[in-house]
Amino acid sequence: MGHLRRTITLATTALLGAAAALTVGAPAQAAPIPINFNNVTGTTHLAKPDVDVAVPTSSVQTQIDLETNTVTGSANLADLTAKLKLANLIGVTSTVKIVPVGGLTGTIDLGASKLSTTTTFTLQVTDVHKDALPRINLVKPGCRTVRASTLTLNNTTPVDLSKPITMVGTYTIPPFTGCGLLTPLLTLLLSGPGNTMTLNLQ
Repeated sequence: MGHLRRTITLATTALLGAAAALTVGAPAQAAPIPINFNNVTGTTHLAKPDVDVAVPTSSVQTQIDLETNTVTGSANLADLTAKLKLANLIGVTSTVKIVPVGGLTGTIDLGASKLSTTTTFTLQVTDVHKDALPRINLVKPGCRTVRASTLTLNNTTPVDLSKPITMVGTYTIPPFTGCGLLTPLLTLLLSGPGNTMTLNLQ
């Protein structure tokens, strides 16, 4: 139903724009088209520990300007739960919050079926506990990456609003700060380039 609404919105806006242009005899300034994806899922691969982490159901809100072929909006990704091993020995579960820094920007080319979006974010580790002791949080409040990461996603499937659109990109995880005794361990375990994100927009 959401796909149908997005398709209808796009078609209706295009028809209204064409009608206005015919009426006044000049191109109309079309308003950006709101297209929201409220059932976004995917995975992120953490390069250093070689671990895949599921991205729970999330949402991405966009405004598409067909006059300038630009995309703006926001990405609201759900908290990630990662199963890791400290020093390759101690099994721990970590909860990681993706905190946006600014909004989503990008470009779209419907003729070439290309979509690219860029977001900037910090990673905040809100909980790390040993699997054997789930009630004891090993990190202090404020545990986060020292600077923001930038993620640019490009579509690997056609830009078809009636079907899921798969987006893929890579990002770097900076060192961590404010994590107490786990600060150097988290940096050693997670920080570095080559992490991948795959999102299915639908």
